[in-house]
Amino acid sequence: MRKRKKVGKGKKRLRAAGVLLSALAVGLPVVVRKLDHKRDDEAGSLDSVDLDFKHHQVMSPDGTSIHVTVTGEGDKTVFLIHGWTCKESVFGFQQENLAGMYRVVTMELRGHGDSSLAKGLDYSTETMAEDLKAVIDHFDPAEFAIGGFSMGGFTTLKFCERFGERYYDRLKGIVLMDSSGMDAVDSMQFGSLVKLFYPFPLSIYFKLMGYPNKLFDAIRNLIANTPGAYLLVRRMVFGDKPCGCYVEVQREMSFSTSVSAIFLALKSIFDYHVEEYLPNIPVPVLLLVGEKDRLTSAESNRRTAELLPNARLKVFPGAGHDCLLERWEEFNTDISAFLGEAFA
Repeated sequence: MRKRKKVGKGKKRLRAAGVLLSALAVGLPVVVRKLDHKRDDEAGSLDSVDLDFKHHQVMSPDGTSIHVTVTGEGDKTVFLIHGWTCKESVFGFQQENLAGMYRVVTMELRGHGDSSLAKGLDYSTETMAEDLKAVIDHFDPAEFAIGGFSMGGFTTLKFCERFGERYYDRLKGIVLMDSSGMDAVDSMQFGSLVKLFYPFPLSIYFKLMGYPNKLFDAIRNLIANTPGAYLLVRRMVFGDKPCGCYVEVQREMSFSTSVSAIFLALKSIFDYHVEEYLPNIPVPVLLLVGEKDRLTSAESNRRTAELLPNARLKVFPGAGHDCLLERWEEFNTDISAFLGEAFA
């Protein structure tokens, strides 16, 4: 009889623990979200950015339509390229800051924002470099600089590797924003764990998920505004105590991206490699990265800076992968100063 009682008590404890864990899983994201939004009074608002935008569609060599937004005027042009599961509006603070001095051109990567899904489902960084080249050629600037955020930085460095020699007389500087010249898997948190499953079997899974599927996109839409989706984006992208409004901006962008583009672009990130070319980049490079960036670590940025002939690195204490939002004022000051020197 005593043994039966012990077994019964054990089951009750397990049930109680299960109920407690379930309550935490449901309640924690709600609480975190509310606490983050209490800091919104400290934040600037992307909704307050009021600029005159002109929109273009540029055709890539493979027939993919690339959406481009232009603001500001001048002989000097700054091209801005966003990251994985983002769109050009992530640069709102930077557009507002730079438009008074430069023509600012923001392009949306294939499968993101208002750019079309990739022809042939090709999301490789090599092909995205061709997209960037098509956009630069479309505007044909006398002098220009490129700012690449996360995967946009990968695209920028691939552009240099493939086409740089043709443009170095006009390309005056590069800003890598929470990006890296190191292999992406080596740069991210838990990269060693990812290596156990990539390329096999993860690459096969990514390819299967990469076929456009309305059901997958419908499921994405169902979970897009949930506290769980909010907590996932916050954990992956932000550092200490972010303002909730910035996490919401990133969440909305991430969960509006096609599931096909999400998985195939992620595969291209895992396949990204440009390290050997870095010593051949002659233009000045500014690297800006968050101390707690879990996707392109500060350490991988230090190694990138060491390989580049003319580079400077700044690490933002406590910030994560979205420094351009989390630390936008200081971020803008650093970019403005760098571009002023680069164009001079």
